[in-house]
Amino acid sequence: MQEKWNYFVFDLCEAKKRDTDEDSYHALIETQLQLLGWAKYKGEICHKQSIHLGNSNRIEPDILVKRNNEDEFVIEVKRPSHKQSKKDVDQLLSYMRILKLSVGIYIGEHIEIFYDMPSSKEAVSVLKVPLEINNKLGAKFVERFDKESFSHESIVDFCEERILEIQRQNSLNEIKESLIADAQTYITESLLPYLTDKYGSSFSEEEIKGMLSTMRFTASADGNRTETKVVVPKPQPKPKSNLVKCLLTRNADAQGLFNPADQSLTVLKGSRINPVHVRKISEAGRRKRDLQFAEYTEVLDGKRIVKKDVRFDSPSGAACFCVGGSANGWIEWKDEEGREINEYRVNDSTHKTGGSFDVNRVTDPHQFQLDFWTKFKTKLEATGKIPTLQTPQPHNWYDVRIGRSNILLNNVCNTQKNFVGVKLYIRNQVVDKYYPALEARRYEINHALGCEPEWDANPSAKDKTIALFHKTDLSDPQKMEEALDWLVQQTIIFYNVFSKEVKGIK
Repeated sequence: MQEKWNYFVFDLCEAKKRDTDEDSYHALIETQLQLLGWAKYKGEICHKQSIHLGNSNRIEPDILVKRNNEDEFVIEVKRPSHKQSKKDVDQLLSYMRILKLSVGIYIGEHIEIFYDMPSSKEAVSVLKVPLEINNKLGAKFVERFDKESFSHESIVDFCEERILEIQRQNSLNEIKESLIADAQTYITESLLPYLTDKYGSSFSEEEIKGMLSTMRFTASADGNRTETKVVVPKPQPKPKSNLVKCLLTRNADAQGLFNPADQSLTVLKGSRINPVHVRKISEAGRRKRDLQFAEYTEVLDGKRIVKKDVRFDSPSGAACFCVGGSANGWIEWKDEEGREINEYRVNDSTHKTGGSFDVNRVTDPHQFQLDFWTKFKTKLEATGKIPTLQTPQPHNWYDVRIGRSNILLNNVCNTQKNFVGVKLYIRNQVVDKYYPALEARRYEINHALGCEPEWDANPSAKDKTIALFHKTDLSDPQKMEEALDWLVQQTIIFYNVFSKEVKGIK
């Protein structure tokens, strides 16, 4: 994505150097959007489209980007020498709210993404990107607004994650300002236990306090930096030969020792773990992790660090602790050669769950998932029944949009329990509106689907699903092909039925 950002921003940088006028800059931005896959000839990039409001009023947003005749996002354009004002942001927000869009973009002297956060009076800035080559934030921008990967669900998730990051950074800045203001007290109190422990055999605590009272400490901010150097943990002792050294890097930088004998995993002292909970963590998981924070971790230089070795009965328990929410530890933890510790799993009745996937025939589950969804997309694309399909990824799911925000088809491929399935997935943001309306037509929907799917399989969850599953043996090539054909067929049926049903709900 870094290279794509460079292609996108290069001409904008040149326009800024030339102090291009607003009309020329506007036309250039429309051209650059086509580098991200949006097609002007298809009516996806709309130039100052006149939108009527009532009988006499109308609006003309600078650029409105559409797909399948549905509004996706709006852009407010100013010349590159312009200095952004509150009026510019308010204008963008008014377009977003009139068009019922969660996200809008300002492009002028920089690029800035704004999010209309629910219950907020003003738009919230979630990403500000300077016009420059090789900017890492720029890579994030094109990754989110590239047509192939863009969706309302993913951009809303991104904005909410950015808001959490910003809030955390603001909290760190408050801590920094507090330290600067009260440096003498904080530093003295922090040094006292260290010096007492180190020199307590030679000097009394009162003598050490007296020595500290003769010293003056000050602190100052170092430029724009908000973090100091990370404390590097001391090297861990070499494990015994029967233990497996392993690493976990998603949302963390954790080291562990896996014991194949009892399938336990110990997270080692000095590991860095996710300091926040993931968005979809359960309330019970949140409470459990808060207790673990208090007992097993400490904050050093803004990082959540494990302060002592912590043993877990399973790799998944250790992974949840490190990642911040639900996680499959057998896949997340890797040995020193990059292999999943699933390869060290004891294959007896106490560790099997359902129909176990034959790992001897499939050595790389992630590659298997990528290949599976690539074949799935090829087969589904060949039918011509669904206009837009996403790029396959090495996950156990593949989503298909049906034309409404926060509602989608969620296809699954579970290699651990050997089944595939298709689900209508309704996120909690809109579940109160859509799920009761669909359930009221349950008989008609089941008849149109030609089956009886599982309605609301997990009643305690805030998100709701209507799901259909197919048991198979994914390690058998022939049965995998049959499962793919079944999944393609059912996806088309679910798409035809639910896209019509959902759009019919006022």
